[in-house]
Amino acid sequence: MIISEQAYARSVGALDKLLSQALESIIKQKLGDKVLKKIEQRLQERYNVTITDAIRDFHIFDATLREFFGTGADTMEEEFKERLISFNASSKGRQWITIENQELADLILESYGDKEKRLILNTALKSPNVILDILEQCNIPKSSGYRLVSELVNDGLLTEEGTAKTSDGKTVSKYTALLEKIKIEIEAEGIQIHVLLKEHILEESSIYKILIRLRGQS
Repeated sequence: MIISEQAYARSVGALDKLLSQALESIIKQKLGDKVLKKIEQRLQERYNVTITDAIRDFHIFDATLREFFGTGADTMEEEFKERLISFNASSKGRQWITIENQELADLILESYGDKEKRLILNTALKSPNVILDILEQCNIPKSSGYRLVSELVNDGLLTEEGTAKTSDGKTVSKYTALLEKIKIEIEAEGIQIHVLLKEHILEESSIYKILIRLRGQS
């Protein structure tokens, strides 16, 4: 089934999509079932959202966590950060992200290990474009290409960047890859992944703003 360009409208920042699944797993392990159920109930009562939605829009989860734990939420969020990602400044002042979470590292490796997904991401990184044009440049059939693009968008590895006009005057989104560079280090403890995001991506992320900037950890 071919999905329209409009079906990929972004509701949260791309980095939040990329981080949220792994972060949700970390949070569930930390809080336990009883506390988690209470938080889920509060999220439904106050915001009418699931815990998954609240983590993607992390301001909501942060506010709810503080209802239950007050300033103790700071310590919890610092632990979330340490188990998820860490930051290192490059020589040009841009921040490389070290992926500390294995689930997230596996997602990145599996996506770039898939030949067609890697081709889509590399093509979109070089020149942001509408989905149909990206697939044509990659010589990937629409029947399978839209499914691959949908997976990459949902995972947060492909994100909107600008718009274009179609021949019939409609406005559609252009897409680009989230990750500009990837470094893989093989160590005795295992494989470690470092990624460099396209510029301005960090500023669009509520998870980054709360776990890093608002805590003075950048």
